[in-house]
Amino acid sequence: MKKIFLILLLMIAIISCTNSFTEKEMIGIYSPLDYKNTYDTIQLNEHNIYRRKVYDINKKLVLDTKGIWSVDEDVIVFKSPFFLNFDRDLEKFPELLQDTISNGVGYIYLNNGTIKFCVGQASASLPNQNCYYKLK
Repeated sequence: MKKIFLILLLMIAIISCTNSFTEKEMIGIYSPLDYKNTYDTIQLNEHNIYRRKVYDINKKLVLDTKGIWSVDEDVIVFKSPFFLNFDRDLEKFPELLQDTISNGVGYIYLNNGTIKFCVGQASASLPNQNCYYKLK
């Protein structure tokens, strides 16, 4: 009986540690913190519409897109077009901006009380790559 109680208690603890986010919580403006070559913002709006602006190192607007986003518990999905910004030099390599044919999928979590999401397959192995923090 004691083992069953401990197992149930452990299961409750694991389930309660899982973050789940709603569309309403996610609405806001997000940006990476440590990018040097680009300034990138993703604005999540009501009705699952997002607006994305990317500026090069000279603060010139080089990408301005709109798309559809969705959230399912701790997963965010951006429908194509979505640009995976690895903070590369877009002034020197503007052709990188043409790579917007894929969707973006990422995991959402809290980082010191701030909502953060990291998008793309490389986000797990490359620290802070395609990771966006909620600004407001």
